[in-house]
Amino acid sequence: INAEYGDYIDFTAWNMSSFKTEFPNGVHLSSEIIAVMEKKRQERQALTFDEITLEDKPTDVHPTDVNLHTYISTRFKLKGAGILSAAMDTVTEAALALALAKMGGVGILHRNIDTETQAEMVTWVRKKIHYGGMIDKPVTFTPEQRYSDIQIGKTEFGWSFTSFPIVLEDKTLIGMVTRDEMDFVEMANPFIKDIMKKRSAIVTCDAETTGEKAYQIMREMKVKKLPVVDKEDRLIGMYVWNDVKNDQRKRDSFSLDSDGHFLVGAAIGLSPSDIIRAELLVQAGCKIIVIDCSHGSCTPARNQIKLLRQKFGHKIDIICGNIASYESALYLLEGPELPDALKVGIGPGSICTTRRVTGHGVPQLTAIYEVWRAIRDNGEKTGYFVPIIADGGIRSSGDIVKALSVGASAVMLGSVFAGTSESPGQITTKGGKTYKTIRGMGSRSAMEERSGSRGRYYRQDTKFHKSEQLTNEQKIKVVPEGITGLVEFKGPLERVMYELLGGIQAGLAHSGARDIPSFQKKAAFWVQSFVGVAEGEPHGITDAHD
Repeated sequence: INAEYGDYIDFTAWNMSSFKTEFPNGVHLSSEIIAVMEKKRQERQALTFDEITLEDKPTDVHPTDVNLHTYISTRFKLKGAGILSAAMDTVTEAALALALAKMGGVGILHRNIDTETQAEMVTWVRKKIHYGGMIDKPVTFTPEQRYSDIQIGKTEFGWSFTSFPIVLEDKTLIGMVTRDEMDFVEMANPFIKDIMKKRSAIVTCDAETTGEKAYQIMREMKVKKLPVVDKEDRLIGMYVWNDVKNDQRKRDSFSLDSDGHFLVGAAIGLSPSDIIRAELLVQAGCKIIVIDCSHGSCTPARNQIKLLRQKFGHKIDIICGNIASYESALYLLEGPELPDALKVGIGPGSICTTRRVTGHGVPQLTAIYEVWRAIRDNGEKTGYFVPIIADGGIRSSGDIVKALSVGASAVMLGSVFAGTSESPGQITTKGGKTYKTIRGMGSRSAMEERSGSRGRYYRQDTKFHKSEQLTNEQKIKVVPEGITGLVEFKGPLERVMYELLGGIQAGLAHSGARDIPSFQKKAAFWVQSFVGVAEGEPHGITDAHD
């Protein structure tokens, strides 16, 4: 497979190393960090992001020289600072998972959908590496339509593209209309067949053409559109030069699995039916399964790890969460089968109300540190160490840097990505600004609509909630642990990721570190008052954009 992509992608290197070989004694933290966190622990005081600020160090490191490679599980190492997207139905579906994989992260597909659809999303994302910019279903017209039909479509649907394959009813390609042809249409409203570029003048490729091969063909033939056809000359898709070129530019950052496909993960729950879900996901090629529940240190979670490991062995990496304490981490690490990563965070998310509803949860920095401490203590006895994924409460690149400083190897983001173009949330306008919807998986709307949300919060498979849909009487008994809200529209995920990665690189450089492990060994921070927090925010001015 390496030969198929050329020498620019060496994904096999990612499987030759592992968390165990690179971190045989686990993640090391600086003595300064440990001293502060231990003092707070003895006093039973917990810290979160705004309560600390990192101390600068002398450095000769430029931010662009900082390496952000890090492990999200015992086998998988990401190039994009270990950033995962949350398994929420307003955050991660196929489009966002693909965009994130292209930026060195990995998307975790939510489970608030039927099993077959989730597995289809896995297949779609993974196979995109073989299509590198191909449009699956390009907008087409027939030869008997008029030029005005193209204009109407552009007006009604806001199409920004200007190239349209012309096909017969059976999808046989017979021509193409591009900007060049349309520029010479003046007063008349001709048939498309009278203005289209004929089939003999169109460069095409077959269904086996990879993104790399398409790039080579388009560059050599000087064409910006490359239709993909089958053996009967029926249209399958179309490569577009700008998309293919962008993939070539970003390809060194791609997150790939051991088969050379885009890496994607998927969430499952704790019920027996979720093992069937996992089977379909693994058959589709999913390599990362996330056991997703609100309280991960429970007997069903530990049993689910055992069942998954017995069924799939180490063909998959198992991430389990959520937890937020030393004791909960030990509970999972002392089970009959072991997870490949622990996901930390109970109640810190922007749309989560678990702490208010249940009274439980630990401020996130202390939660990360406590789980790190449990992994360290258990690992010193057993030799088994796993990465930590910090899930919840992160609003900025600075928060990510702080999470890394106390033991996290990776982070999971929800609201940060909910406002991107690729997220499945609905777009709405309010007060002249554009927003997208976000809802917690424990929100009333999510729990009433789908069993996946109810299962995550232990509100499924009881005598009241056996079916997918609920009666009005059953809805009354739902106990929400989340809310529905709006986040400001941010545009493409690529833009958000560049800001996050650049900020993390700058943060590590401020501490004189060239990579995440060296940062964790030398980082130091101060506990600050909320006056210090206010000082660190813009103040004394009016935002020019408001």
